[in-house]
Amino acid sequence: MNLKKWMPTGFFPAQPGKNALQKGLTLIEIIIVVALLGTLMTIIVRNLTQQADTAKEGQAKIGMANIAQGLQLYKVQVNHYPTTEQGLAALVSNPGEKAWRGPYMEEKQLKDPWTTPYDYTSDGRTFEIICAGKDQTIGTDDDIYYPERPEGGEHGAAAKPAGD
Repeated sequence: MNLKKWMPTGFFPAQPGKNALQKGLTLIEIIIVVALLGTLMTIIVRNLTQQADTAKEGQAKIGMANIAQGLQLYKVQVNHYPTTEQGLAALVSNPGEKAWRGPYMEEKQLKDPWTTPYDYTSDGRTFEIICAGKDQTIGTDDDIYYPERPEGGEHGAAAKPAGD
């Protein structure tokens, strides 16, 4: 196939006074194209990063719900939730309870998607699980709570789990 037959002047028409061999993009045109491509790539990368963070938040919520199920099994057998001092480790190894029939969880399930251990508070009757979130610091705006706190919920107060 003879491309010159179909496109004798190439993709861009020659500038006035220049033949087809002398045409081309100016430096300004190249800079504009590179700037547009850079802007598009920035937008795409930012959107992908936000989607990854949203997915990890969802994983954390699922992980916390799984821990809550383990806590419910623990409570059925031991008659109370592990205390704050015993922590979530009581789901993996016996904290000294005679009625303990665990393990109720695997140790690797006690870390969030950012590999930070979940925070746990309990008075034995109620509990709260806190995921530190992306910044891996408890007490910041990206923390995730189980059970979820109502808007403006008080920090530090253990909420009563559903079903109790």
